[in-house]
Amino acid sequence: MNSASTLVSRLESLGLNILSASLESYLSDPARRDETLLESLSSFVDIEYCVRKERSARTRIKVSGMPGVKRLEDYDISWLKGGLTTAKFKELSTLAFIERKENVLLLGPSGLGKTHLMLALGHHACMNGYTAYYMSCRDAVDALRRADDLGRLKRKVKWMTKPHVLLLDEVGYEPLQPEQSHMLFQLINARYENGSIIMTSNKPFAKWAELMSDEAVATAILDRLLHHSHVISLKGNSYRMKDRLKAGVVSFD
Repeated sequence: MNSASTLVSRLESLGLNILSASLESYLSDPARRDETLLESLSSFVDIEYCVRKERSARTRIKVSGMPGVKRLEDYDISWLKGGLTTAKFKELSTLAFIERKENVLLLGPSGLGKTHLMLALGHHACMNGYTAYYMSCRDAVDALRRADDLGRLKRKVKWMTKPHVLLLDEVGYEPLQPEQSHMLFQLINARYENGSIIMTSNKPFAKWAELMSDEAVATAILDRLLHHSHVISLKGNSYRMKDRLKAGVVSFD
């Protein structure tokens, strides 16, 4: 068995199947002749690394529960009339808020692309090695209530603190009963300073006492959400209607 065959066999035994399959073409590439040993080894290992990284990212996206794939480069910030500057958009794109366990609160009326932006940040996080999980507010409180009925509330709350970032959509689209508000508080409290939350809401904070049916609970939730947070209050016309507006199908005049 020659040296190349031996190396292929050993790569396969180590589970480095991408490298073993790529060895022959890599060695025959004339571009490698002028590389140093370190450069050559680095380029060779990158073949396996990049494939595995992409595969892991796809797995994180699949288990995130996100209802669709949205990308930051597809978000048209120029459509907005305020609330999100280019500088802030670029800052969020660095995902530094996840490392700092900060929250991103996206506020504004329906149609401004809050969920699009949240999902795009979630997708970007998954592509960069972070775990994310998506739930609507209604689904989250229902899941916690069912767990409580089974005596598994603490276990469920602990499970929901594991992702690096929790995507909590549509807070405020339906008023919560006191029991539901207390469930939501337990979730927010558990993630406080332990993991980031990206949240969308169509209600200003001044109306959260009414939304939660309990002023004390609303105050406690906001206290934890806002302590380490980026509050983005989007302004503008319906994001969903922008293409039709540009085509002259509708008008806001």
